[in-house]
Amino acid sequence: MLKSFRLSQYRIILKAKEPIFMPQYSGSTLRGGFGHAFKKIVCTKGLIECKNCMLNSVCPYPYVFETSPTDTTTQLRSYSDVPRPFIIDPLETHGNYRPNETIEFKFTLIGRGIDYLPYFLVSFSELGEIGIGKGRGRFQLSEVIADSGSDKDGRVYSHDTAMVNNLNTALSFSDINQESDKWSKDQIALHFQTPTRILNEGQLSDELPFHVFIQRLIGRISALSYFHCGESLEMDFKEFISKAMQVETIESNLYWHDWTRYSNRQDRQMKLGGLLGKITYKGDLEPFLPFIALGQYTHIGKNVTFGLGKYYVNN
Repeated sequence: MLKSFRLSQYRIILKAKEPIFMPQYSGSTLRGGFGHAFKKIVCTKGLIECKNCMLNSVCPYPYVFETSPTDTTTQLRSYSDVPRPFIIDPLETHGNYRPNETIEFKFTLIGRGIDYLPYFLVSFSELGEIGIGKGRGRFQLSEVIADSGSDKDGRVYSHDTAMVNNLNTALSFSDINQESDKWSKDQIALHFQTPTRILNEGQLSDELPFHVFIQRLIGRISALSYFHCGESLEMDFKEFISKAMQVETIESNLYWHDWTRYSNRQDRQMKLGGLLGKITYKGDLEPFLPFIALGQYTHIGKNVTFGLGKYYVNN
């Protein structure tokens, strides 16, 4: 199962050249600036919409930022929200940064997205010249360090050498499964660290029954695997969700947290609240643990590309 699934995590370290102000949940700011810089670098047709461009099938921008089913897609053809192959995790990146102070965040690439690492690094470097945050403070791409794979903690990039090292930084589904071996098989606590936006019956949910959590998690992992790793997740989904419905919530300290961001692309304020806090489940959890472990890397719910839907397990 998921033998082709792979992901790589990196720590991106930026050094401020000028004062920089980063807002709360700054993954949104990083994601917006990063996308603009990426398109500026790779696009040869200017303002034309990607879907109308003759280079759509070979250009990296639509694959990374506007992922959609292709004419050759045999499954999930009607999937309306194909997940992107990257996640920006802003960690504690917000506030004021003076010149020479460092800004650090995690960057996860999934499946074929790993092959585009050099594009991503050039884009972050370009974004440093454009500037980011209120006042467009400029920065330098200082270091990129692998946080996963056989070359753990290896330097992928350094500004001093301006060279990208092709390290084996990928983790497989099997590698990640090992994390769940030490977990309890009948009780688990999930801590949601960034607003988590999960749809239940077409509406954003302010509660999180286990079967809803698993249904959304499996849907995301299945789509990531199919569109970015070239492998379908083969299982009896109906039976799997039926088993999940037997797991009960024994304690919930989840709460709704509202926040807004400004979208340059849509030219409007967007409300992006979600669930934060801790929830504890009890029941036969063993079949679900490998996917819960993977979800710590992939996040869950909507708007995960800029860090929402992040959780960790604490037994």
